[in-house]
Amino acid sequence: MLQKKVDALDKKIEDLNAQKKKIETDIAHQLLQVIKSHSGFTLPFHALVGGLIDVIQTSKSDPKKMEEWQGAGGKFLKLRNRSSSSSTAKIA
Repeated sequence: MLQKKVDALDKKIEDLNAQKKKIETDIAHQLLQVIKSHSGFTLPFHALVGGLIDVIQTSKSDPKKMEEWQGAGGKFLKLRNRSSSSSTAKIA
């Protein structure tokens, strides 16, 4: 009886880990698209990595900056989604 419960929980954990991996992969693809759309690949790789590390560290110590970035990111993604849906509508 207990083994069935353990097995069911193990299965749930496995499923959640698979979902987590898919979400992380989706986020990585979106991040690559943002970098590409802003010509980020023209930067030296070390500068791009250093900038990303700086953003992560700053987000931990400066909540106000994090709010600014969230606003800018939200605005960009909204515009991007709007243009994607309109180009899809043109195709259809």
